[in-house]
Amino acid sequence: MSATSSIPQMSTSTEFHSASAVRPNAPAILVFRSATLGDFILACPALRLLKQTYPDARVVLLTTQSGNRAIRDSVARYSPTSPIPWVELAMPHLIDEVVLLGGSPTMASLWALRSQLRGYQIKQGVLLLDPAAPWRGRFKKLLLLRFLLGGVPLLGWRARGSLSGNKARLKEAGLLPHHVHGSAHFLGEMKPPRSYQERDIVFDLRLSPQSDNWVDEWWYSQALSGKTVIAVAPGSIQPHKRWPIARFAELCAQLLAEYPAVHIVVIGTPSDTALGAELASELGPRAISLAGQTSVSQLASLLKRCDLLVGNDGGSMHLGDAVGCKVVSIVPGIEYPDSIEPWNNRQFAVRHSVACAPCYNFLSCPLGHNKCMVDLPLEPVIDNCRRQLARCGSAERPALTASTSRNTQ
Repeated sequence: MSATSSIPQMSTSTEFHSASAVRPNAPAILVFRSATLGDFILACPALRLLKQTYPDARVVLLTTQSGNRAIRDSVARYSPTSPIPWVELAMPHLIDEVVLLGGSPTMASLWALRSQLRGYQIKQGVLLLDPAAPWRGRFKKLLLLRFLLGGVPLLGWRARGSLSGNKARLKEAGLLPHHVHGSAHFLGEMKPPRSYQERDIVFDLRLSPQSDNWVDEWWYSQALSGKTVIAVAPGSIQPHKRWPIARFAELCAQLLAEYPAVHIVVIGTPSDTALGAELASELGPRAISLAGQTSVSQLASLLKRCDLLVGNDGGSMHLGDAVGCKVVSIVPGIEYPDSIEPWNNRQFAVRHSVACAPCYNFLSCPLGHNKCMVDLPLEPVIDNCRRQLARCGSAERPALTASTSRNTQ
């Protein structure tokens, strides 16, 4: 087990270090969220609501990428230098300190963590869970927090329904809303309960000046000023969430042909480096690959500058959505519609209806054919790209008046 709040420099010590100006002896709230990049971003509105509710408390995040080893191994390929690089986007304004829970903690490390947390004046524990989280996993997390924190009040675990039951009935009963609502469930368990409106769902991610400067320099070096820049994310840490790369090549080629001002930037994790280079090479001089070459913070700054992001459902889609980029996401049939689509661009998500969806299998296609992605056609994706480009007004089709002014929103 390791603990740190000095992100992205990850300490292997169990010592805690404050990342904010909150006084060291202030009462603390321990928040548990098991999350990869996209899941973490979807929990950020709940973290903001928590901070608003307890403005004087220190927020200590206890996290791991996933309880599933296969997913943890996939995430490790995302950022070789830090296991949870995304937390820096929420520190210190939403999170004061971070504790990274290893995938297989020992009893000795858990006792050591318990001893340190007991000296932290933790007054509340909060579980940020997905909608209808399975009861078994929910109670395991609950027991972990009870062991670590003792008898302090625990919120966020009492939601109705469980994915281990009948999912169709859960959906009919309204118990499978969008994931941003699952993380905020703890508000209804407060005394008195606290409600929130859709306007309260805000992704308060803050980008570092260093990352913004890096993007400024890179943008200038590529002569992109005045160009319409579309980021394309063809990879995914889960292979069954990938649209065929040949479709991405068709999509990009058609966008380049229709919009003379468009330039393509391929993005992705280090494991997508070869894929990105191949796609950019095939598309020609108006395409370049940055796959595997950016940190999460640099990617966030890049996407904030782009006019459009199109790609497979995953962390990059939610990151772009959170920083204000217009997004067209290609979503597999793993969960019900309106469950996981990038929040601010939900109406521009593209799905392909298949009889076996939703499967709720997060590691592979249970039937092996992956038809929800393989058979998803090009037309609805490019149509949504056109709609998004028309919204930002930065890339008119040749039949209309051309404009090369970059979207500055």
